[in-house]
Amino acid sequence: MRRYWTLAASAGFAALLCGSSPAWAQTMGAAQSFAIMGGTTVAANGTGSLVNGDVGIAPAAATFITGFPANATVTPPFSVRGNDSTAIAARASITALQTALQTAAPTGPNSLPELGGASFGPGVYNFGAQATLSAGDLTLTTPGLYIFKIGSFLTANTTPHVLLGAGVDPCNVFWQVTAAANLNGVNFVGNVVADAGVHLGTSTTLTGRALATANGDVTLAGTDIVGGCSVPAFP
Repeated sequence: MRRYWTLAASAGFAALLCGSSPAWAQTMGAAQSFAIMGGTTVAANGTGSLVNGDVGIAPAAATFITGFPANATVTPPFSVRGNDSTAIAARASITALQTALQTAAPTGPNSLPELGGASFGPGVYNFGAQATLSAGDLTLTTPGLYIFKIGSFLTANTTPHVLLGAGVDPCNVFWQVTAAANLNGVNFVGNVVADAGVHLGTSTTLTGRALATANGDVTLAGTDIVGGCSVPAFP
């Protein structure tokens, strides 16, 4: 098993649901270059964080992005985008993605709230309330599309990790979180789309994206790493 991969995804979201595989850009639309997107604030606290992707905010103003570059480095060719045309277009794509995730039909019964020790294959999984990763590793077994729909909070604590089977692409993993996603010092994977915010504790690695809705925030506590799925948007 691998702790995480850093490959770019290769299939569009809607098409993956139907079993075909066009370009990755169709999944994230105008948000494909972003690793972090906040709606109200984006704050890099502590020091030593690294983001491999654009950092943006919309609809809040650019002044509500703090801690870049003093506390967190954005690797070139990516940049910080405060409610500019690129960030506004990305916000629209994230809103569309959120709707698609919310309406995706589960492929099985509701899942238990504890993710630790569980193994999942590709599919759409519904958690009626909160979900936690606190008692053992979560394993994603085979390549394909994974959607986890969380009815309340998503909380992942320090010891467990997400393990990927051969060929599983973390960029094809989506977390739709109705409240906030709190990732505390774990190796986590996927595109986390959370209504109330995405909050990374110290020394968290997220191979994917931290995407808050228009009413949510993104915070880094320090020595965090976010990225691995973003595709530069060149003119």
